[in-house]
Amino acid sequence: MNNLLQKLLRLKTPVKIAATLGVIVIIIGAYGGLFYLDIEDQIKGARARNGQLQTEKNNYETRKREYQAYRTELTQLQQEQRDLLKALPRKAEIPTFLSNLQEQAELAGLEIVSLSIDAENPMELYIRIPVRIEVRGTYHSITKFFKNLSELPRIVNVEKLGLSIEKIEMGSSPRMRARFVAVTFRYRDSGASVPVEEGT
Repeated sequence: MNNLLQKLLRLKTPVKIAATLGVIVIIIGAYGGLFYLDIEDQIKGARARNGQLQTEKNNYETRKREYQAYRTELTQLQQEQRDLLKALPRKAEIPTFLSNLQEQAELAGLEIVSLSIDAENPMELYIRIPVRIEVRGTYHSITKFFKNLSELPRIVNVEKLGLSIEKIEMGSSPRMRARFVAVTFRYRDSGASVPVEEGT
């Protein structure tokens, strides 16, 4: 080592400067190479992490879309169930049904002559609830009443319809009587016992 230093000291000044610069360049090159390798490793790690995060983001976005589609479908099913229960309720709700019938008769300008509830008739998936009705009014009022019944949210079938014309008095418009059975329904729970409502 001493011999090398003595040889360097004997060299001319330009050679000494060149040798010193060469050593500095070698040191800087070695340091820069190590620094570059470290940075390159960090870049590779960051890219791998970025790819992993992107995959996680894509998975999250997919799950989010599936969840939103599920929520939308669930909301639609719940609304359909509410609409179905309006048309085919779980309970008979006879007082509400009779109130609807009387309201529609009044709106149509009809007089309810008689109204009676027959026994429930259980079917496989639903229970029929027949209500015998006799109304009095003009032909136009009777047709309006049936139209109003068809627009109720609850299912109502008109069966055994009979029409008769009353005796016409002088100066009065002809009036009719309509006798029919308004049949509504309720959902039948599987395994549930079927109560029978007495006619009134």
